[in-house]
Amino acid sequence: MDKMKICFITWNLGIAGGVRAIFEVANGLSERGYSVEILALGGYYNWFDVRVPVRYVSIPPPLNNILSLYRVLRLRRKSYYVTAVEGFAKKFGFHADLIKLLAENIPKADIHIATWYPTALALWFAEGKSKKFYFLQDFPELVLEVSGKYGLRVFDVTLRLPFDAFLCNSSYTKNLVLERQPNARTIITGIGVNTQVFKPCGSRLMKVKGKGAVMIILRGLKFKGDDVSVKALNIVTQKHPIHALIVGKSSTVKKLFNSVKPQFTYEIFEDVNDYMLAKLYSSADVFLFTSYAESFGLPPLEAMACGTPVVTTDCIGNRDYAINEVNSLIVPPGDVKALAEAVIRVLNSSELRKKLIEGGLRTAEQWKWDSVVDKFEQAIKGI
Repeated sequence: MDKMKICFITWNLGIAGGVRAIFEVANGLSERGYSVEILALGGYYNWFDVRVPVRYVSIPPPLNNILSLYRVLRLRRKSYYVTAVEGFAKKFGFHADLIKLLAENIPKADIHIATWYPTALALWFAEGKSKKFYFLQDFPELVLEVSGKYGLRVFDVTLRLPFDAFLCNSSYTKNLVLERQPNARTIITGIGVNTQVFKPCGSRLMKVKGKGAVMIILRGLKFKGDDVSVKALNIVTQKHPIHALIVGKSSTVKKLFNSVKPQFTYEIFEDVNDYMLAKLYSSADVFLFTSYAESFGLPPLEAMACGTPVVTTDCIGNRDYAINEVNSLIVPPGDVKALAEAVIRVLNSSELRKKLIEGGLRTAEQWKWDSVVDKFEQAIKGI
């Protein structure tokens, strides 16, 4: 009997929590005997152990010729630049119809799974009689910042399309669908954490004598609240000296620090793999997460798995797993003073740290990728 063929339709495979989820589920389904492949417009995936075939859509001339020149001028050597295509098109005022291009290149499969709102539109336009699913990790705040009001309208359209099922990563994304389609088939898959990688690492990467170590991740997007992180830590360090472990691109951090001057010492860790990320979580006394909104918000869960106390904003998507005073301290988004006070509480109380660490470890054990793959398999089988 032939294996059931599953194709994940993706946009850009660069480092991101949503892409990690696609890879984990694809690997998991492959291990269960399905024939799985990933179709992508661009982005490198060597930051993750992807164990299924990845096929790229070729950019046709003359756009590919223009991009080749772009790469030379920008001293770029990587082959696939979907973001460059989009950026180049916007800069010079023409429309690069990547949705049509993607739709025309979707291969035959029994199950097709869209993974980002433009891929949902491409899948809907594509020919074929496969079952069509939408793995929904998108949310309005992200779409608006990345793609503007036009993108937000397109996103809204994709939530109204009659897919065979919406595979929602959280209650938040499920509600986005049901607000528009009360009778839509929705399945909350959740998101997992790999506790074989994200676990307490024992020894720390560095010892910060007389200071508390606070870890933050800076992404350069407004809805992530990067400036809020820095402002909160500036308050913290006045009452409890800290050293910040910052994960992010140096250019992003430098740009932020030009507008919000840090009053604390720090180290920047760029392009880290999962094992290094786990060591950084384990080296911190507190992990601070300051997003205004997330569809799920994976980093706090990863930190919990590493035995690191978490201070987080109530960013909607994390309500499925974050419990105030049990596995984290939760404050309103954008409340710099409250975030600072929460971090200081954790740094000053060994009893509170122990409570949050124990609660976080218990929570992480309940959120593993196997259960996420289970939900996908149930959807595929029509259960």
